[in-house]
Amino acid sequence: MQYHTATSYENAVELAEAAQGTIRFLAGGTDVLVQLRAEIVTPDVLIDIKQIPGAADIQCLADGSWQIGAAVSGAQLDEHGTLKANWPGVVEAMNLIGSTQVQGRATLTGNLCNGSPAADSVPAMLAANASVTIIGPDGQRQVPVKDIPSGPGKTTLKSGEVIASVNLPAQSASGADAYLRFIPRTEMDIAVVGCAVSLELDGPKIAKARVAIGAVAPTVRLVESAATGTARCQNCLSAGEEQIMSKIHVSTTVNGDEVEFLCDPRETLLDCLRDKLNLTGAKEGCGTGDCGACSVTLDDRLVCSCLVLGAEAEGKTVSTVEGMAEGESLHPLQQKFIEYAALQCGICTPGILVATKALLDKNPDPTESEVRYWLAGNLCRCTGYDKIIRAIMDTAADLREAS
Repeated sequence: MQYHTATSYENAVELAEAAQGTIRFLAGGTDVLVQLRAEIVTPDVLIDIKQIPGAADIQCLADGSWQIGAAVSGAQLDEHGTLKANWPGVVEAMNLIGSTQVQGRATLTGNLCNGSPAADSVPAMLAANASVTIIGPDGQRQVPVKDIPSGPGKTTLKSGEVIASVNLPAQSASGADAYLRFIPRTEMDIAVVGCAVSLELDGPKIAKARVAIGAVAPTVRLVESAATGTARCQNCLSAGEEQIMSKIHVSTTVNGDEVEFLCDPRETLLDCLRDKLNLTGAKEGCGTGDCGACSVTLDDRLVCSCLVLGAEAEGKTVSTVEGMAEGESLHPLQQKFIEYAALQCGICTPGILVATKALLDKNPDPTESEVRYWLAGNLCRCTGYDKIIRAIMDTAADLREAS
């Protein structure tokens, strides 16, 4: 597999045109890397678009509309107060995808291009009447989001085309949107059905309405008649040889130390930490971003290292559980975990420690509910979580007192 870092969207298109075999563009990677590791789809060429100028930017344009770069993560959307106030449903839908770690990588563009009928953000984008900017061999074009999915795992994108941004229209002064889904679990599950609504009011009356539903047909559906109460069911639509290249040289900073390593394009950051740098604190529990045992921070953003390529660490700052202690002195969180016996087999413990430190760095005074929500992506099969939560709350109190 070949790995390329595109410098512009035009460069990404050129790389795609010159490539042979299966091509994938890498925005967040939370779907692409899972499929690669499960050998569902093994790309011959992987083109990383995250370094393209503007790819990770959120812009409010002069007319009040929004341009969201293809590599903007769910976490970035949630942290953007103005966008969240304008289009809370779109942000809410995106933030339901995966765990805190997955949110640090997952993107609207990736969720759309994965082609899942159960994608949470796609109904919200349809209800918002969003469009995408596509750049390809024939130039640039604007396409409504509703015209992108064509079936499970399929899109209408042409060969060599890449989505550069998701575009949301200006929100009406009397408008708002929302997204709600039904799942068997409380968190970390795939929608059985998802519904997004975008409304504009005229006094107490609904002047305009757009309703979209997901997970009920091969593609997300815009239900034109739902606002009038006459919605009805729609008919369902019918639904190489690996290339080898030289290793990639990566220079990065891990736990404050500058390090270098060589990695294969398909090796994850977790593989590189454990096998190249002998940092074995991060564990592989699932390889799909579900368990959180491999949690690290990448440029201070909590991520699952099994969903980050080693090559993506180039020029970044990585922090692992090994970097928490200072010499022989344990971090207060580590000490409290020992005092409270908040660990048993220890497989999940490093990921929970890293995730919790990231939370306390961001929010020194979390409620118990906030702690539990933050750790929804960190699974423990031994302790039942109570000792873990008590240790975290006690640590937070001690750190506040010490400051």
